[in-house]
Amino acid sequence: MSSAETVEQTRAVYDGLRVIDLTQGIAGAISTMLLADAGAEVVRIDLPADPFADLSGYRVWHRGKKRVTLDPAEPADRDVLAKLIASADVLVDAVDPVPDGLDLPALTAGNPALVRCSISGYGEAAGHQGRKPIEALVAARTGLHWEARGIPGTTIGALSGWEDPLADVDLGPGTGVGPDRPGPMYLGIPWASNATAYLAAIGISAALRVREISGRGQHLKTSLLQGVLCAGSIAWQRVENPYAEGYLGWTTDPRAPKGFYRTADGRWIQQWVQLPGFMLGVSEGDEIVIPESGVSPKDADLRISTDYHDMVMLGHFHPEMAAAAAKFPAADWERAARTAGVPLEIVRSPEEALLDESLLADGCVREFKDEEYGAIRAVGDVVRLSRCPATVGETTYPPGSHNDWVRSVEDGRPAKARSGESESGASRSSGANPPAPLAGIRVLDLGLAIAGPFGAQVLAALGADVIRVSSRQDETWMRTQYSHMSNRGKRSVVIDLKSEEGKVLFEKLVATADVVHHNMRESAARKLRVDSASLRKINPRLIYCHTRGYERGERETKPANDQTGAALAGTEWVDGAADNGGTPIWPSISLGDTGNGLLSAIGVLQALYHRDRTGEGQDVDTSIVYAHLVNASMAWVTPDGEHRGDRPVIDAGHWGISALERIYPAARGWLCLSVTAEPDWQRLVQAIPELADERFADDDGRRRHQADLADTLTRVFGTDTATAWQARLEAYGVPAEALPDGPAFALFDDPDLKNRGLIESYVHPELGRMEMAGRLIDIDGVRPLGRAPVHGEHTRQVLTELGLSAAEIDHLVRAGVVVDTPVGDGAEAR
Repeated sequence: MSSAETVEQTRAVYDGLRVIDLTQGIAGAISTMLLADAGAEVVRIDLPADPFADLSGYRVWHRGKKRVTLDPAEPADRDVLAKLIASADVLVDAVDPVPDGLDLPALTAGNPALVRCSISGYGEAAGHQGRKPIEALVAARTGLHWEARGIPGTTIGALSGWEDPLADVDLGPGTGVGPDRPGPMYLGIPWASNATAYLAAIGISAALRVREISGRGQHLKTSLLQGVLCAGSIAWQRVENPYAEGYLGWTTDPRAPKGFYRTADGRWIQQWVQLPGFMLGVSEGDEIVIPESGVSPKDADLRISTDYHDMVMLGHFHPEMAAAAAKFPAADWERAARTAGVPLEIVRSPEEALLDESLLADGCVREFKDEEYGAIRAVGDVVRLSRCPATVGETTYPPGSHNDWVRSVEDGRPAKARSGESESGASRSSGANPPAPLAGIRVLDLGLAIAGPFGAQVLAALGADVIRVSSRQDETWMRTQYSHMSNRGKRSVVIDLKSEEGKVLFEKLVATADVVHHNMRESAARKLRVDSASLRKINPRLIYCHTRGYERGERETKPANDQTGAALAGTEWVDGAADNGGTPIWPSISLGDTGNGLLSAIGVLQALYHRDRTGEGQDVDTSIVYAHLVNASMAWVTPDGEHRGDRPVIDAGHWGISALERIYPAARGWLCLSVTAEPDWQRLVQAIPELADERFADDDGRRRHQADLADTLTRVFGTDTATAWQARLEAYGVPAEALPDGPAFALFDDPDLKNRGLIESYVHPELGRMEMAGRLIDIDGVRPLGRAPVHGEHTRQVLTELGLSAAEIDHLVRAGVVVDTPVGDGAEAR
């Protein structure tokens, strides 16, 4: 919905639903926060022992929830928990190890309408059973710490066994990612957990829609392992023919500079994709001057594509661009880029982002009442439905705040789905669930690049018939690795929407659709007559999803992407150890584009749920910067900026966030340690007697002597291999993981993951045999996505379904209105 349009709002989409948050850690907390924002009554169960209780994000993620402290080992508390679950619509559980008395199968057996979502570390993956579901350790075990930097020649190249034509290329000092040392890097943003949170919220939203249709609940699952696969989507692909024209990009190669430049006032700016024509063209003199032409993305004299071979040109121009950036302050660069229409932002900390008045006015940042600080600012409303207002809680509550309330919960409160009737008065079936959560739903995807298409791809995995509607000019992009990870499971139709005949064809498609999903600029959508107001005249029941770059307000019309959104919201600051003087980084596992897509899928599912109940269509709205605010949502700050959350801060060497939560080099290989609780420390001392030192006797001493503790552990771990140390620490019960030799191999070479569908294999007509991330959510009816379509592969098929004859289609092809690309046998379809 554009800022000029207004729609009568009714009530929050999940108003009246009760959600039980029985989780520990990040993923469950964020997923239930998103449900609370959508109107659900979320009851947070705080168990007596929670190893994550001191996370700064708990103050943010549990805002607006009822906070109840229960001990399942106590019969009275167990009875209260049973009563809550019996009255619930949704249960989200993520507790490891399971405490005494918490028998969830027994507690949920009497509620057949319950939607239960279980979040684990590795699901049922055979090779990972018994491993700790801790963000840093999962990132270590799966190779995500390696992908923080990437590897020369890219992970795709390594997985695919190609001979890197640029293997001998050295782009010079100061161009690569991260500190000047070899090996994996520890990141400050919990990418695996964040991805898992999005996946859990999507699964729950899909299951609630299924329940709306059938009246039945189900038990769905996801895991941090699946979150890793989601986060690695851009960089982790294996192909038989990596040499295919236009396929491989340089963006995940650590040798390539990622568009960070230090300005005259010491600030960092992020300009992406790097545009030498702009940086050099406006800075020739003593002040920034924007010429009439030659510097914008549309007409720049010097431009760099994401094609792998363009990394050489990027390396050539990078020193000149860095020198140009250093001539002027960051604010001058931002103003010039805004005027020229060039994607560029000043890199900020999350706290600086939360103090941005434009974000506050938009509502994606909000102020919350807080018992300790009076008020704090944190991430706000990030999924917007035009007819269903969000209900972001106004208060942060400490554990136990609602203990008196919970004792008054009535027995047998019916779950909403048990009424058997929708709000429109139609009777629900009490039969089987539909074959897939989105069976029978048609989505028209007009998306560009990654953010829009990735969201539509999630809908395809849930059973929707997703038709990608592209322009003729989209053919080159469709060959890239970025397209292959965001267009799978779709049908491809190429229509010239600028022609009148093309507009008529598209309007016929819209009449058959349930969802239109795109991320083009609103002005472009209106010009093409594919804006919400135009399409709703054709199909009033339409769900119209528009994802954007920034918030509503002063930045609304600026060009944006994953990288500039990350600069604005603070994730690049955190991951780059900029708190400690490090250079900001953009890791390829960043959930900006893909996070925006995941948020859009949540919004579409919620809007379909509302339409099932009321018959009403509506608009869905989210953005890249919203996703990055969620990604950095462990941060909070008081409105005066005086107090901030104690979020993780990594050291400048990217080893970790403390001596006991970091990566260590071993005699061979690398070891990740995650010792956060006193019992784990005592076990570590038993495994390494050298640590029995009075300086390290308590938490305070270990903090004060952090450097000495790290030096001791570095020396000790250097005496043996990482695998040997893992075995020794594991024998004592110390949380630790030996890292594999690089990213992704541990997963892509695991036959069990392939058998379970977590790594999916298929054949593409140009790239041959391909392997990519498979099933990300374990839910009834989720389907293998298969390959991305060839540009225009399904044009004839879809137009035939619309009733056009072969002669009519041939005419449209000859006139250039559509593109029809026949694909021969041998390539597996979706």
